[in-house]
Amino acid sequence: MTGSRLTIAALLTLAGFLLLPVPGILAQEPSSTDLMAAANGRYERGEFAEAAQQYENLIAMGYENTALYYNIGNAYLESGDPGRAILNYLRAEELSPRNPNVRANLDLARSMTLDRIETERDSLVESVSYLGRRWVTPGELGTVALLFWVIGALVISTLLLWRTAPLRAALRIVGGVSTVTALLAFALLLNMLYANPYDSAGVVTAESVEALSGPGFQYTEEFTLHSGAQVRLLDARQGWMQVALPGGEISGWMPAHAAELVRRGGNE
Repeated sequence: MTGSRLTIAALLTLAGFLLLPVPGILAQEPSSTDLMAAANGRYERGEFAEAAQQYENLIAMGYENTALYYNIGNAYLESGDPGRAILNYLRAEELSPRNPNVRANLDLARSMTLDRIETERDSLVESVSYLGRRWVTPGELGTVALLFWVIGALVISTLLLWRTAPLRAALRIVGGVSTVTALLAFALLLNMLYANPYDSAGVVTAESVEALSGPGFQYTEEFTLHSGAQVRLLDARQGWMQVALPGGEISGWMPAHAAELVRRGGNE
């Protein structure tokens, strides 16, 4: 009996420990809405750097949308960091290319940068892709292409199955226009996916950085860039990244921490 009582006592004691509240396990995590409200509050109080960090914490937790990137850009812009402002406005622009507020603030942030670099495209393919992404996302374009393809297929099937279908001339026009529109949309979609300007796009986030002829401080200085300058990643190795200016003719190496890619995690 003594042994049984000891066993029961031990089990009851263990159960008591299991029922004790464990800090960090039973405590409720603040919701994304609460965190956003807290960040917005800091922004409204003029605590722009702190607001930017809280917005960044939301991104680190896996939340991502146009409004969040837009808010981050605004906070960095107000705190005098045009580089990170442009970086996040570009991320917002990729998600919502037609958003007028994002475009306006992106242009404003660019006007605050020291470097005046022409943002010409490297080729016709890249130019078409860039212009397309200014107005539509790949997802939207894919939906349009699929919709017109289905319409064209239905109309053509109707003409083939019912030779005496009324309004055959009108149906031929609808079928032809739908098919051509679908093919053009698919072609533009492939172009946008192949030459995505955001894939290797980066922004200088350091106050200033010297671009060198090789991946090391022993190499010759080629040129200097300042916060907000937009670049394109060419190569990366051992804490260094080779970047090109828009147009691709001028390139150099800089420490990887001096710039950040628009696509998150690309230079980690």
